[in-house]
Amino acid sequence: MRFLKYFVLAFLLVLISLNPAAWGAGNVGIEIVRLKTADGITLTGMLRRPHAARNNAGVVMIHGYSGNFYSGIMGFLPEALSDRGVATLALNMRDHDRGPKKNRFEDNRYDIAVAVDEMARLGYNPIFLFGHSMGTNRVLYYFATTGDSRIKGVILTGPPGNLFEWNISIFGIKAASQVLDQAQDLVAKGKGNQWMLINLGPLGKALYTANHVVSLRGPKTVSDPYKNISRVSKPILIVHGLADRLANPDVTDRLLKSAAPGIQVTVVKIPGANHGFSAHQQDLVNAVNKWLIDRTNR
Repeated sequence: MRFLKYFVLAFLLVLISLNPAAWGAGNVGIEIVRLKTADGITLTGMLRRPHAARNNAGVVMIHGYSGNFYSGIMGFLPEALSDRGVATLALNMRDHDRGPKKNRFEDNRYDIAVAVDEMARLGYNPIFLFGHSMGTNRVLYYFATTGDSRIKGVILTGPPGNLFEWNISIFGIKAASQVLDQAQDLVAKGKGNQWMLINLGPLGKALYTANHVVSLRGPKTVSDPYKNISRVSKPILIVHGLADRLANPDVTDRLLKSAAPGIQVTVVKIPGANHGFSAHQQDLVNAVNKWLIDRTNR
């Protein structure tokens, strides 16, 4: 599966290099972009620029765990939004796909910042943040930390909630605590870069450094979405599938209750939709597009 994803990405890069004009034909121009973060990491993404933009709006789109900018939701939703006149920049985070994970969660802010900077440089305004699955934790943390005035709203789909609590729900408190305790012990001994083979249940197994584990699940983690959403001062849309078996739809209710008083939070629950909205793509597109229209027509 990993080989197939890399093959698809390589094919996209070759196709664009051979015939870039073809990607600018029709109603939307498509461009592979490479952006360097403030801490020196080069990231790849796909920029879709409608030739007839709707209110010059743009959306920065952040994938979840093991995701990338061109498959699943990140494949169909950016395309659908750009076809409706909204520019999108879907970005590979530094810990994309299913490779080993070594970075701390807080480093996500650099990745999101460079994407927002690029959209602002291109003149898009308003700019919205979109996050799917663990990407919801990422975008909430970014806004809570930066208060970026360029961001006019936040869109969350399939939020998993607190990541330590998610592991407890899968493995139980004893097993989840043992993994975290082991990682914390390694970090305390100055071995934070040591690799650990982590069981992720329905997501398989992956190599994490102890630093990565602690940054996601530790008591001092900045990844907790319930704390971060309380610091978001812009309108929020949360879309969750009621048949989501990976991220409990009850998380959406808790996020709603955790939002700051007076902040407009719109919740859409889609019956029968799974975590990737695979059989309900149009329902997701309609919900996100309607919310964006409401935000940009004011």
